[in-house]
Amino acid sequence: MKRKILLVDDDPHILSSYHRVLHNKYALVTAESARDGIMAVSKEGPFAVVISDFRMPEMDGVHFLAVVRKISPDTVRIMLSGQADMDAAIGAVNEGNIFRFLNKPCPVETLMTNINAAIEQYELLMAERELLDNTLKGSVRVLIDILSIVSPLAFKQASRLPQMAKKVAARLKIERLWEIELAAMLSQIGCVTIPGEILEKRERGEVLTPSETQMLMTHPQQGKALLSKIPRLDNICDAIGDQLKNFNENHNSVIQTGNSISMLGRILKAVLDLDGFLQAGKYHLGEYVEMQQAVGGTPGSKNYLGALEKMRKHIEWYDPNVFAALEAELMNVQEGYVVKSISLKEITPGMVTAENIDNDKGVALIPAGSEISEALHMRLLNFAKFTVIKEPIKILHTMKLEDPAS
Repeated sequence: MKRKILLVDDDPHILSSYHRVLHNKYALVTAESARDGIMAVSKEGPFAVVISDFRMPEMDGVHFLAVVRKISPDTVRIMLSGQADMDAAIGAVNEGNIFRFLNKPCPVETLMTNINAAIEQYELLMAERELLDNTLKGSVRVLIDILSIVSPLAFKQASRLPQMAKKVAARLKIERLWEIELAAMLSQIGCVTIPGEILEKRERGEVLTPSETQMLMTHPQQGKALLSKIPRLDNICDAIGDQLKNFNENHNSVIQTGNSISMLGRILKAVLDLDGFLQAGKYHLGEYVEMQQAVGGTPGSKNYLGALEKMRKHIEWYDPNVFAALEAELMNVQEGYVVKSISLKEITPGMVTAENIDNDKGVALIPAGSEISEALHMRLLNFAKFTVIKEPIKILHTMKLEDPAS
């Protein structure tokens, strides 16, 4: 089967000459502008390879190929350029947006050699995608089915986690969301080695004996060992192995930080702990997500915010970015923002309240979602002279990641 190739150049004579020698070997489509090229990718794709001239009117080749990458990420991209555009072209290659850079005029033999190399790259990507979509997902499905049969309680917990973990990861700009989804689904796979009575006690919220706790704490490493036999699950294995690790912990009077813990593991830790607190109150993450979807995203109930407050008492256990994203999700904060706790004296005009500002009797002085104007700020300070205002006060804050979310 001939692979589809798109050649884009604003010079019709160049397109015509390449078409004469290439159309017998490839399913060749040509376009005389970046706009026509984008339309071809959108309507006639997928293309195995897109080849673009650098210097074109309206949109140059670098920007055009960047658009192609967004529309069709698997398409392999080649750029043709004259010597004068060398620096810009090399920069584009170094940024990873382009597979090959070829000088103009480009001999037909050289062009064909590079097209064939690009097709090989494309076919490798397609084979990898097939492996992921079929072999890998099939293996994971078998493991999940085994978990549901051997350890129904562990399966029940695992099934509550993926949606919330994915929402938190999305707020953190994690690119491969499927990895956190699979990590959450498989997080309890190691529980197949744990006696059912211990899992039942955990489900009921009963206190475990020291030996039972020690046995239960081994399940992440057991799960990691089981999954390590499946290719392409390295990040997921690390996340599952890290799911019970505290981000900051005082061990033998030495503060150990969790920068070595995988980001997916940090997310699992927070979501699992939230689920544990909700379980104690007989509320489930799955029910929360369904409620949010059913009502179009109303703020979380007191049960969920109460669980969050319990987690806040151990705030050192969690990556600050992850906790902020989880809090923002539970409070239905617009993406791109997190909730920040500040004192009354730190409030300045322009801030937006994330929760009601109440006095010590529970009376709302300023409702959630209010922008603090100059007048409102003065009013709040005047209130403080005659009544006690509950602190900390929670405001919306633009999210800035302290650590790369990778």
